[in-house]
Amino acid sequence: MTRGDGKMAGTVGLGIIGCGQIAPSHIRNSQDDPRVRWAAACDLRPEAVAERADEFGIPGRYTAVEDLLADPDVDAVIVATGPEAHLEPTVAAFEAGRHVLVEKPVAVNAAEVETMLAAQREGLVGACCSARFRSTPGARAASELIASGELGAVRRLSADVLLPPPASYDGTSPFFLHRPGWGGQGILADWGCYDLDFLLGIAGWGHEPELVLASMSGLPARYRAIAEPRNDVELSVAAQARMTGGAVLDYRRAGFAAVDAQRGAWRIECEHGALDLDLMPGSPQAVVHRYAADGVHSETLVAEPYDWPLIHRGPVIDFVEAILEGREPMTGLRNAVVVQRLTDAMYASARSGEAVACG
Repeated sequence: MTRGDGKMAGTVGLGIIGCGQIAPSHIRNSQDDPRVRWAAACDLRPEAVAERADEFGIPGRYTAVEDLLADPDVDAVIVATGPEAHLEPTVAAFEAGRHVLVEKPVAVNAAEVETMLAAQREGLVGACCSARFRSTPGARAASELIASGELGAVRRLSADVLLPPPASYDGTSPFFLHRPGWGGQGILADWGCYDLDFLLGIAGWGHEPELVLASMSGLPARYRAIAEPRNDVELSVAAQARMTGGAVLDYRRAGFAAVDAQRGAWRIECEHGALDLDLMPGSPQAVVHRYAADGVHSETLVAEPYDWPLIHRGPVIDFVEAILEGREPMTGLRNAVVVQRLTDAMYASARSGEAVACG
């Protein structure tokens, strides 16, 4: 059935701004959903537009954002540029009356996210892809359990993630060490937004930073001797934060850590028990521990690991559903600005060596 404007009822026409590395993941993993119409692609590079549009049969092809936004088949856009170029197309899309899904990290600082929010008109959905890892059955089950109130108030949020160096480091990875235009950010922006969104989102977005203390370090000397980074940003971050609602955050993520295999633990501790979670595709995905008179009883909520297409599909389908259902997305821009304020405070504290007040 078609609407009066000729579009299929119950569908959303999507346009993508930025046809680089992440664009195919958005398109490939959502194009089979009958509610999705891939209507247009845009990039400053005509060859990139042609490549993506030919690959996926996308009709609208543009090299200027304003031209894509003038396409009547485009109801909503995904901004898939680098973070340093998220602000302008997001604001332009909102001003043109389009819904917007912004790639992660949402911006290079909280002031930019606040500018996006100021441009977001009533009735338009604004979302962020930092929600990817909350698309899984494990994250959903954990969110539902926290929301039920069974475990009581959240007391502590923690993530401790250690990543070994590449097996044969040649100075080309990770990408943010070699892309100076990527907003002057490193592992905290690249992966930290996922960790923080995962914990704060599962906890129901009820906690905002009040006071933050953080330290950071860059590429270890042994690897600097092989290749100096072009973008001398952090590869390791450790932080503590006092959050509203009586919770605390303990956070560590380190690349090039002195470990022989990746280690990761994500945990939410509550008044009546705790959740052990796995952001990555490991098993089990979610385990709940409940206090009892005879000790602690543990139960696996979700054992099966996910596959990566589910992760890449999640934010796009949630975005489309939020538009069609008139609801908030998993991570709206008001949530994303909390993650960015926390991130900004970690950078500020690491620079100053002192705790930074937020809010």
